[in-house]
Amino acid sequence: MLKLNSYFPKVYMKLNHVKFGKGLRMKGWPFVFQFPGSAVVMGENVRINSEFFSNLLGLYQRTIIIARGGGQIRIGNHVGISGSTIYSRGNITIGDNTIIGANCKIIDNDMHSLDVDERNNDIFDNLVCKDVTIGESVFIGCNCIILKGTQIGDRCVVGAGSVVSGTFPPDSVIAGNPARVIRSLPAAQRQNEEPA
Repeated sequence: MLKLNSYFPKVYMKLNHVKFGKGLRMKGWPFVFQFPGSAVVMGENVRINSEFFSNLLGLYQRTIIIARGGGQIRIGNHVGISGSTIYSRGNITIGDNTIIGANCKIIDNDMHSLDVDERNNDIFDNLVCKDVTIGESVFIGCNCIILKGTQIGDRCVVGAGSVVSGTFPPDSVIAGNPARVIRSLPAAQRQNEEPA
């Protein structure tokens, strides 16, 4: 049963021309889709959890990864994703060895127009999009929201429930709503102490 659970989503992804590397592991049935002119590319040994108990925090939804309107999603090697949404109309890049905790949202656009007439008439042509870049070896705690234009440096830790917007240097602990750097990790402190 486990092999079938993993087999059918992979077939669907291949039919939709989603690119993924060797060692893709899935628990449950994620929804991964690229619209024409858009792309989803995943590296090797990516793990996607989409069943309620596949992450012991409990998942509220299946993992959803969607690129549309020319959106580009690039997910590195050895990335883990649990019951989260990644939705692009611009560019979202996630570095190697990054962990995305349960029930997170990563979006590079406003989803709906700020103009009331465009919203009421389902017009999506003028959405504001800004690239999202998440570095390597980042840990994003559960229930975080990563908003458009966010740049998270390598090895950062994002506290659970944070709403993240802006640019954050490597080796930072980020938390809050709005999220801010609350301290530096030892790797950053060691680099600052090294003589020039």
